[in-house]
Amino acid sequence: MKKSILLLALIVVFSSCNGTKKTAEVTITDIPSGTYQMRSIMGAPVYKMTFDVDASENKISGKTNCNTYSGNYSLANNEFNFGSIISTKMYCEEHVMKEEQNLFKSFGNATNFVFDNNMLTLSSEEGVLIQAYRLVKN
Repeated sequence: MKKSILLLALIVVFSSCNGTKKTAEVTITDIPSGTYQMRSIMGAPVYKMTFDVDASENKISGKTNCNTYSGNYSLANNEFNFGSIISTKMYCEEHVMKEEQNLFKSFGNATNFVFDNNMLTLSSEEGVLIQAYRLVKN
């Protein structure tokens, strides 16, 4: 009887060990299309600023708290390269213009991207440049 209980306990232990599932790693090789809400630029929090990604055309466009802009980007092996930025040239308050300059500089300096759990992070060797989350429509 003791041998049967011991054997049964060993079977339960080994079968439960085999029951663990491995988590599949998913690598995103594209930035999904959609509207992204800025969270930070160069570590500074950003409010009420969005941009749109059109993955079929590799375009980013948006409006800062002053000007509108657009540009093309390219991706290869999680490397990010933003082309020239086309922007309107309205003058706004100094702090708004500084935030806009930091945004354009960050797009230009970004070399890597990570998209995880609807959060897009653009970075360079120096660190994180832009964080924005994709707004999911129901």
